[in-house]
Amino acid sequence: MDIHDFEDIRPFRDDEVEAAIQRILEEPLLYDVMDFIYPSLSRVDILEMMSEIKTVKQFQEEISGPCFKEVAQKTTSGLTFTNMNELEKDNAYLFLSNHRDIILDSALLNVSLLEKGYNTTQIAIGSNLLKNSIISDIVRVNKNFIVNRDINPRDLLPASQRLSNYIRKTIEADNTSIWIAHKEGRSKDGDDRTASGLLKMLTLSGDESIEKSLLKLNIRPMVVSYENDPCDVMKAAEIMSKRVNGSYEKHPLEDYKSMTVGLKGHKGKVNITVCPPITEKIHDLKKIDNKNDKIKELAAHIDQEMHKHFKLWPTNFMAYDLLHGGREFSNEYNPIQRIAFRRYMTQAVLKLVVVRKKLKLPREGFQKMAREVLLQMYAFPVQNWKEATAEKEQSIF
Repeated sequence: MDIHDFEDIRPFRDDEVEAAIQRILEEPLLYDVMDFIYPSLSRVDILEMMSEIKTVKQFQEEISGPCFKEVAQKTTSGLTFTNMNELEKDNAYLFLSNHRDIILDSALLNVSLLEKGYNTTQIAIGSNLLKNSIISDIVRVNKNFIVNRDINPRDLLPASQRLSNYIRKTIEADNTSIWIAHKEGRSKDGDDRTASGLLKMLTLSGDESIEKSLLKLNIRPMVVSYENDPCDVMKAAEIMSKRVNGSYEKHPLEDYKSMTVGLKGHKGKVNITVCPPITEKIHDLKKIDNKNDKIKELAAHIDQEMHKHFKLWPTNFMAYDLLHGGREFSNEYNPIQRIAFRRYMTQAVLKLVVVRKKLKLPREGFQKMAREVLLQMYAFPVQNWKEATAEKEQSIF
């Protein structure tokens, strides 16, 4: 494997857009999605609109950006962005983000950037999500690059080196920002933790010290929070199956279903926060001799930043109180919200009861476990925030 050959992982160039658009227009799935976003548009309207696209920038400004903005308006109670004014328009960043929704975490970031006149980011997407040709074409037109998941163990190191080289080239040479999840897969249980392996991968392309190599990537932790998770029942089913059976067999179309449910489901309020720079922390790594310890320390710091800056909603506080049988955060919600949330949890548990046999889970204690898993999903951010802010207070003294 040539670790400097990016042809099969890079996004499409402008000269490849027209051919990709023609392939996309031949897929019935396109019209199903567009019917949800723009129900008033006819097939002729869509053909005309898409056929005019000649460049990646044009696709984002005229198609994907407006589409995801429409999705946000249809399926959220408002999208807010915190600390965007700290970003410099001429700088490229590596947005290292927590991961909750397959599509929207990065898409909503780019919607916010477009609205403010910033350049959009390139987006890392796992090859496991590209089973359908239309999805592959759409994401590569939309500035996504591919992270190969199905790799022979023998090729794992060179594949990681190639990915690291691509990220560094994109940020340093092309001056283009990148969004990448801080670990493989979504944080289905609500506990956001950065994978050390990802940070190690980022250092593979640097010829200098770990510290200098990481500093040049201009890393900014990013955290996205949803008031409601449309995929919470699906995530809970997987968590419970793994807990009881030790494994979970994913349906071939399950990722696509998660994309669809996440896209169409109501998410309540959504917030994206860009955390402060981690420059000082990276400089401090010089005091640590062992490379693995450096990476572990940096991962812990990124987690703490994400946990401190996670936008907590009433659903998070209610879940925490219900899970622990207390009223510690009762000032963060009102009785009507509490009643509605308890009712929502009851309905979610009943949805899981319906698929219990399919999941091969025992009847005894099922509802209790389902309720705990669902509540934990929403409560974890509060627990993490408490621990992160407590550590900060202790460091002051």
